[in-house]
Amino acid sequence: QPKNSMIRWLTGRGYTVFLVSWVNPDEDMAAATFEDYAREGVYAAVEAATEAAGSESVNTVGYCIGGTLLASVLAHMAKHDDARINSATFFASQADFKHAGELLVFTDDAALDYLEDKMDAAGGVLDAQTMADTFNALRSNDLV
Repeated sequence: QPKNSMIRWLTGRGYTVFLVSWVNPDEDMAAATFEDYAREGVYAAVEAATEAAGSESVNTVGYCIGGTLLASVLAHMAKHDDARINSATFFASQADFKHAGELLVFTDDAALDYLEDKMDAAGGVLDAQTMADTFNALRSNDLV
């Protein structure tokens, strides 16, 4: 929404902004791994942004599972002395799943078995309705 857009706010203050958004996966992406998302997502985006901006480094924001992916990449980059990310800001992102709060309801063995069965039936991807139902359950009070 233009009235509360973070992108508008940043560009209005002279920042150059690049965005990465998830592709809607289908059966062709069923074999994609976390490493694939890191390499083809975060690392590729950092490379493209630094090249396009003519900069050696970038500031980043990770949202939800994208933030989890970004946190993992930051750890990997730190181990390999890769300093192309100056800063990282996280919104609604989990990094320590031992303290997952409400998400723990969806990560016990029974829940994971259910999701694996659903994904197997859908060709290796989680269908949009199941994903939406999960997020709706997390904020059920907001839906009343």
